[in-house]
Amino acid sequence: LPIERRDGTPFGVPGRIPQGCRGAFAAGGDCLLPDINLDNESFDEIFENARNLIASTYPEWTDFNYHDPGTTMLEMFAWLKESQQYYINKIGPENINKYLKLLGLYRRPKRPSSTDVAIYYENDFTVARGAKLYAGDICFEADRRTYISSASVEFCISDCGEKQNVVAREQFDFGGSLHLLPFSKKDSGVFYIGFDKPLAKNELHNVWFDVTSDDGVARNPIVDAESFIPLVDIEMEFFDGADWQRVDYTDETFAFLFSGRISFSLPAAHCACEIAGHSAYYVRFSVIGGEYDALPVINNLYFHILPVTQRDTKAEYVDLPPSDRVRLSSELAGTGSTKIFLRDSEGLFTPVKSYERQIDGAAGEVIYDIPGGAGSQGVRIINTSTDFGLQGAAAYGTGLPFQQYELHTAALEYDTFAIMTELPDSGGRYVEWKKVRDFSAAGNYDFVYRLDTENGVFSFGDCINGMAPEGEIHVIGYSLTRGADGCVTKNKIKELRGFDGDKIRVENPRPATGGKNEESLEACFMKAQRLLQSTETIITDEDCERCVARTQGLRIEKSKVIKNGSDEGIRTTVVVKPYSRDGMGVPSARYIKNILAALEPRRMLGTQFIIVKPHYAMVSVFADVTVSKEYAAPKDAVCNAVTRFFDAIRDDFGAQIIYSRLYEAIDSLDCVTAIHTLSMQAEGSNVIRTREGDLRLERNVAAYLDDLEIMINL
Repeated sequence: LPIERRDGTPFGVPGRIPQGCRGAFAAGGDCLLPDINLDNESFDEIFENARNLIASTYPEWTDFNYHDPGTTMLEMFAWLKESQQYYINKIGPENINKYLKLLGLYRRPKRPSSTDVAIYYENDFTVARGAKLYAGDICFEADRRTYISSASVEFCISDCGEKQNVVAREQFDFGGSLHLLPFSKKDSGVFYIGFDKPLAKNELHNVWFDVTSDDGVARNPIVDAESFIPLVDIEMEFFDGADWQRVDYTDETFAFLFSGRISFSLPAAHCACEIAGHSAYYVRFSVIGGEYDALPVINNLYFHILPVTQRDTKAEYVDLPPSDRVRLSSELAGTGSTKIFLRDSEGLFTPVKSYERQIDGAAGEVIYDIPGGAGSQGVRIINTSTDFGLQGAAAYGTGLPFQQYELHTAALEYDTFAIMTELPDSGGRYVEWKKVRDFSAAGNYDFVYRLDTENGVFSFGDCINGMAPEGEIHVIGYSLTRGADGCVTKNKIKELRGFDGDKIRVENPRPATGGKNEESLEACFMKAQRLLQSTETIITDEDCERCVARTQGLRIEKSKVIKNGSDEGIRTTVVVKPYSRDGMGVPSARYIKNILAALEPRRMLGTQFIIVKPHYAMVSVFADVTVSKEYAAPKDAVCNAVTRFFDAIRDDFGAQIIYSRLYEAIDSLDCVTAIHTLSMQAEGSNVIRTREGDLRLERNVAAYLDDLEIMINL
């Protein structure tokens, strides 16, 4: 990909570029586009060609010397043509962005990091959305209105019916990893969390769990939560004084498979009860269906959790349904400046000149009484920080094409930025503008603009592709973020603005993650090159095995396509082995459903996938050998040789265990002088013994060395 910058220096793309591929994508040496050289004439050639045409075009012109004014004009136009050729033959950033767009790719904008913050306070209180927390000078904001309870976790109890495992508050305060098994069986169990105070009803509570598997094997990440089928079904309940009542909850842990947040709200009063001899205010989680592939381990859990994102919002807007009275829980609503607009049937916004504003401190909300709000098509409330200045316009549109305005910062968050402008001759109404990557698809009446966060500039079209604004331009969404620099380590967020720092304790138990800087043009182009060399469609057996191994939420140790005889090419049969402690994992029904769901969007039309469970042939080996006396530990050497032989064919489904090769593995040892007896035995109808003593396994069977007996003769 020999792409050049405007200054003529090439982008650093490794690898040899085949001839004839300048400015074109190439794969494996084959060009997708021809090499077209538009800068194919020098100044002298252009000038001489033009001068040679004079005689046939205008015979009266006979003086071709340099002093002639006509010749001077020819030189000037030759210079212009040569300059144009040079620039149109170069591929600049705008061209590269067009190529990327053809592939469905855009440069990734700056992304803020996020984490959860634990807050400890002696009384219950509410944190508004957008409340600011700080790690030094790095600002984080609360993602939503959150109720912070003063209750603390008193007990964690896992009950498997036969015994109860109790973790008390002292162990939480001691620190370190709890290593708590919430369920001691893969298909059943009850896990209790007891609080020292009742949890407030009709308020959203959050508990964050740090979860791993008991064998330490990591799972494939979840990339599409809606398509993932949980391995187990968990029911959450609380005690209301008479009985256990079901609770609706949001589970980011996917039934304790991953670390994450569980959010819930109690619909009734929370009452105390006694579990395993300990009285507290309990909620409980029960396994009611499915089966774990590996037991989850809770290393730690945190209550009083507040989800936060690393950004500093200066202006924000919210659209609400028609109403004369609206309630809003937002930090900027309580501390900043507010402007309200009513949307009409044409989609335009009319500013509200007067309204009443009240603060409900108990609920942590701001109440607006808006005249005419119920008769509108919707209410838009814009809040800005006092230093941002909503009352004055950010700029004034001239109505001319190619308008561009600087924001004087490169820390803008792309997704939250928004503008609206005054519409000329509309009686003071405003129109919302849509953010686009470029103006190529816009018409002359489309209200679109382009935001360049790298340079802190937003711009408008040329009145052919994209309308130009005329009148006040208001920025109604404006947030700053540090991208990758906002990924602070754990326990760095210490301050919640607006609260007494001596009485409130703030900490982030896990680091902030997900922050990314704006993607460079070179990095995006390299990503495009990788995508061109990969495919999402399953074509080969290797494609299928790779897709199975990456199935979200699962832990696949081995997958292998096994041939189907006459059905080959129509049906693809895959044997799948999950991780397990004994090394002989078998996928559950939900495992298979998740695998088929992952394969379905990638299969070719007319093909079908069948997932089969593995079987394991337990092989016993007996050997009677004579060894030399001068070797130490000859029996261990023979045992190791047999073990290495079977390790080499481990998980080789459908393999044939060659008797002669096992014989050779033992006979080749320096300490062995003779082999008197060597036998292999395997039980089951899925193993066939040949005349030569070999063991031939069925397609979905793998051999494991189960019993090894060695008799040594000196």
